[in-house]
Amino acid sequence: MADLRKESDGTGWDLNTDMWHITNVLGDGLIMIFHFVLWTCVLVAIEMGLGAKIKESWQKLNKGKFPKPDPNLELDEDVAAEEERVASTPDQFMQISVKNLRKVYMRGSGPCNPGQPLRAVERLSFGLQKGECFALLGVNGAGKSTTFKVLTAEEQATSGSVSIKGLDMNKDFQKIRKLIGYCPQYDPIFESLTVEQNISYFAAIKGIPAYCRHQLCEDAIEKLGLQIHRRTAAGQLSGGNKRKLSVSIAIVGNPPIIMLDEPSAGMDPEARRFMWSVVARIASQKTSAVILTTHLMEEAEALSTKMGIMVKGGIFKCFGSSQHIKNKFGVGFEVEIKVEIPLQKVLLATLEEELGS
Repeated sequence: MADLRKESDGTGWDLNTDMWHITNVLGDGLIMIFHFVLWTCVLVAIEMGLGAKIKESWQKLNKGKFPKPDPNLELDEDVAAEEERVASTPDQFMQISVKNLRKVYMRGSGPCNPGQPLRAVERLSFGLQKGECFALLGVNGAGKSTTFKVLTAEEQATSGSVSIKGLDMNKDFQKIRKLIGYCPQYDPIFESLTVEQNISYFAAIKGIPAYCRHQLCEDAIEKLGLQIHRRTAAGQLSGGNKRKLSVSIAIVGNPPIIMLDEPSAGMDPEARRFMWSVVARIASQKTSAVILTTHLMEEAEALSTKMGIMVKGGIFKCFGSSQHIKNKFGVGFEVEIKVEIPLQKVLLATLEEELGS
C-alpha cells in the first residue's frame, strides 16, 4: 500500500496533516510577512516625501527634454500687471501666491521614446487675499483641472512656485494640506457611510481636534442644507446632494484656502442658485480665499471678485473683475433682421391655389 503521508493535491499541500500545520502555511506566511514589510516601507516613504523627491530627481534628469518657455509670449496688459503685482508682494501677505506656474507633460515618453511635450499650464500668476473669490474659466482642455492638481500637490509643477500663507508647496506640504479644503470634479465620498460620518471622517483627516469636530460638522451640514440627509448613506443621495456633500467636506473647519472644481456641475437651476449663495457667503466671511473653476460665465459673475479666462495651453487670455473684462472685450452688436415675403411670390402662390381649385 502506498504511503498516504506523502499524498498531495499537486499544490504543495499535504493532505494528511492539519491545514494549519507548518508544512501547509509556511509559504503563505512568508509571503504575508514580505508584503507587510514591503508596503510598510512604501507607506513610510510616502509620508516622508521620498516619492516626491524621486519624482523631482527624475524631472531634473529629463529637464533638457522639456521645451523652454517662449520668450516672445505676449500677455494681455492686465495679465502682465497681475504677474508683476504677485512678484513684488511678499508671500506671507497673501493667502495664496502662484508665480510663473508651468506644467508640461511628456506624452508617450519612455526609455526608448523621447516623447512629445504637451503644455498644459504656461506662465500662470495670481495672488489672493482673505475674502477674495477667484474664478478660472475655460473650455475643456484649457488647463483648469491641471492647475488644481498642481495647487493640491497631486502633480508637481515643471517650474514656478506655489505658496500658501507663506509656506512653500514643495517643501512644506505636510503643513499646507491642513490649510486646504478641496472639492474635486468627481465626488470623493464613501458611499456606505452617512453624510455625517463622511464629513466627520474628513474633518479628522484635516487634523481638526475631536472636542470641536462635532460642532464644525454641524455647521457644514447646516450651511449646505443637508439636515434631512444627515443619516442617509452617501450612495443613496441624488447627484446634486452628492455635490453638496463634497463642498461641505471642503469647507469644514473654515480652511484658509478653499478650492472648488465645478461645484455646481450636474445641479438643477434651483440647487445651483443655492450653491452660489453658499459660496458667496463663505467668501463674504473674510476668513478664506476661494478658487473655483466653471464653464459658466453667469456663475463666475455671481461669485467671483476677479476672474481669469484660460485658453488651450494654459495661458491667461484676460484677467480682472467681470465688469472690467466685459468693458474691455465685450464689443460688437447683435442685429435682428426680418424680411418680408416678396410680392411676386405671394401672387404666384395665390394663382397656383386658384388654378388648383
